[in-house]
Amino acid sequence: MFFITGGIRMSEVRKAVSNRLAKIEGHVKSIKKMTDENRSYDDIMLQMAAVKKALQSAEKVIFSEQMKEMVEQGEFNQKRVDSYIK
Repeated sequence: MFFITGGIRMSEVRKAVSNRLAKIEGHVKSIKKMTDENRSYDDIMLQMAAVKKALQSAEKVIFSEQMKEMVEQGEFNQKRVDSYIK
């Protein structure tokens, strides 16, 4: 996969992350509605698991872009990497 520093690539990544977060927001609203409607905890937990997975997916995209940026700039910083992993 190729990538371009800044500009086009960065705006595509931010748009992709924003879209993922919008979907997560919809899931969270759905979970609240399900709770208000006294839906089964099994259904609610299933939706919560989907939100967790979606958040992890968005986090991976952001982390990947941060690592690419550090490599491109030749600025490997272990403290910075560790802060993203925690």
